[in-house]
Amino acid sequence: MASTEFQNGRRSIEEAIKPPTIGERLARYRAILADAFSELYKSKTAFVGFMMLVALFTVLILTPVLTKYNPIKPDYTAFLQKPSAEHIMGTDRYGRDIYSRVLWGGRRLVTIAILAVIFGLAIGIPYGVISGYYGGWTDSIAMRICDGLLAFPGILLYLLIVTLAREWKLEGFWNDLILIFALGFAFFPEAARLVRSTVLTEKEKEYVEASHTIGEANLYIAMRQILPNCISPLIVNATVRLGFVILIIAALSFLGLGSPPPTPDWGADLSSARDHMEKNPLLAVFPGLAICYTVLAFNLFGDGLRDILDPRLAER
Repeated sequence: MASTEFQNGRRSIEEAIKPPTIGERLARYRAILADAFSELYKSKTAFVGFMMLVALFTVLILTPVLTKYNPIKPDYTAFLQKPSAEHIMGTDRYGRDIYSRVLWGGRRLVTIAILAVIFGLAIGIPYGVISGYYGGWTDSIAMRICDGLLAFPGILLYLLIVTLAREWKLEGFWNDLILIFALGFAFFPEAARLVRSTVLTEKEKEYVEASHTIGEANLYIAMRQILPNCISPLIVNATVRLGFVILIIAALSFLGLGSPPPTPDWGADLSSARDHMEKNPLLAVFPGLAICYTVLAFNLFGDGLRDILDPRLAER
């Protein structure tokens, strides 16, 4: 009798936590997307940020179609021209079309920012899950490493890594790769701590105890059952972080530590415009507006997502 009850109880637990079928997952994802868009329309902040991002990515994707001038080829017969029908944003001191440079520079900058955040998440998520799930000395050592990295000023870490890359004479693709590594590495402690705090809460819940009861492996429980509950705060944090990363990339380029000329870059174009502010102030206006627009779009979308995913914050 007791054995039968035990088997029935075990079967009930297995049915409760067994992985859903592909059809069930697709149906759940469709329902989640429908709810997400419904909530998105309700939040003015998130909706405005979302539409700004849609416009941004549409323009960046269509950049090869929307531009007709080479962004790096100089034209010394058309230097420092003001906006006209031929050059809608004017030209710089080398005669290069500013409109083309803004679009191609944005395409590169946003790509680097997204890859840097993904790289930081790729390190921070498993790091935080392992730290929070196993606890003990593993958690203590992992968090002390994070504390040490967070105590180190981020801008100095970027400057150190990028300067080393310059000393090794890394250019082009390798320079961008080092930039992605530097920005992502600086972000991973923040992501790890965020994941860890969620894991510490989730691992005490009943569904985790049920998984232990039927003998599920620790790695399976941590990655397949606990980790999905960390996604919401990570999405919000990563979205806001993208705006910050874009500012850092522009700042490094402004200081001369970004991609070397003549690569299109908003920060570098702002820096070179300083010498011609009196003659043609619009040289700095268009790259500056591009930076402001992009950072504002990510920040608005991130703040709106935070209100949607945690309604308690919106009520304050």
